[in-house]
Amino acid sequence: MNTTNRKMLQNHDDVLESIAQKIDITESLEEKARTRYQSVGEWLDREDSTIRRYSPEVYPQGSFLLGTVIRPVGDADAFDIDLVCKLRADKRHFTMASLKNIVGNELFEYSKYHRMQKYPKDGRRCWTLEYSDNAKFHMDILPALPNEKDYQDLLEFSGYRNLANDREIVQEAIAITDKKNPKFFNYTDDWPISNPKGYAVWFKSRQAEVINNLKRSIMEREIIYFSIEEIPDHKVKTPLQRAIQLLKRHRDTMFIGRSDKPISIIITTLAAHAYNGEVTISEALRTILKLMGCYIENRNGTYWIQNPVNPNENFADKWAENITKASDFFDWLKRAQRDFGTYLTDDFTVINHALKESMTEITLAKAIPSIALFAPTGLSSSNAGLEEAKRIMNQGGQTRPWLQ
Repeated sequence: MNTTNRKMLQNHDDVLESIAQKIDITESLEEKARTRYQSVGEWLDREDSTIRRYSPEVYPQGSFLLGTVIRPVGDADAFDIDLVCKLRADKRHFTMASLKNIVGNELFEYSKYHRMQKYPKDGRRCWTLEYSDNAKFHMDILPALPNEKDYQDLLEFSGYRNLANDREIVQEAIAITDKKNPKFFNYTDDWPISNPKGYAVWFKSRQAEVINNLKRSIMEREIIYFSIEEIPDHKVKTPLQRAIQLLKRHRDTMFIGRSDKPISIIITTLAAHAYNGEVTISEALRTILKLMGCYIENRNGTYWIQNPVNPNENFADKWAENITKASDFFDWLKRAQRDFGTYLTDDFTVINHALKESMTEITLAKAIPSIALFAPTGLSSSNAGLEEAKRIMNQGGQTRPWLQ
């Protein structure tokens, strides 16, 4: 290891932070994505837009909103940026089909105006805008309507009164479209519900003190900010966010080439529950990997991972349909505990074979240029899973890095 790296990388957390930075979305690509979805919002709200009267609002959901985005394993692959397009209208004025169509028509006009190579793709719930290959991302845009009253009534009826009275969460609820819903073409109050912004409020609450402390540090360094409130959330990365990014990359590599990997919302929810305000990535990982399994319930033989902002929803509902999904998750958790646990109990300069395999040696080489000097001699990277990861990284082939 050279002198520079010795000075820069002084402990496990320096190494883990360096790895996390390399699998994170770059600032330039993040800014490009923000610019593009803001452009879509401006188009939908332009003077001659057919939906301008509904005050369309476009905002991110999922990993992009939570700050837990990771790069696809294949460098040639594209990110999927998940967005919501919410119209200020009532469900009496639209069917799911008509809402999806009116938003889709405007997106078609947007793609033509900007001379995009492909027209928007009509998915089950979303419209997908596919940018050119060099843009490195697609946008999945979910048409939606406000749904605060029905959401609140549902929580009240189900006995979750405290949550129903949490206005910061409830006011963000939305009704969404779904082509597989039997009432897709009908005027009805019975729409699928979602609350990505409400979930983000809960997720932020699990790390609020740490976020504020990190923002104070930024404010002390950068005189352009005069208060914590002025600093955007995406300017900070907490130990919880970094731990989730590392766990998701570990998962992606373990399930390389497979579409049935544990979904990100489950990993994110369990990690956020387990997180206890740790101020370092290493401590956050130790706590999360030790405790995240404790937040999986068994309700009369059914695995249940509760949506924290809609307790009626089970994030593990697909586990009942396919038991291998449960065994895959527990196999992954056991391996993550082993791989990260082995590294965290050894000297920080020793990247053990299991971690090299799960993070991929290529990623580690980018994060730590002198990686070859970190590992004890004799460790081989000839494992078939690692070779497959290398092949896909070189050729591309994995899209949608954070499914659902």
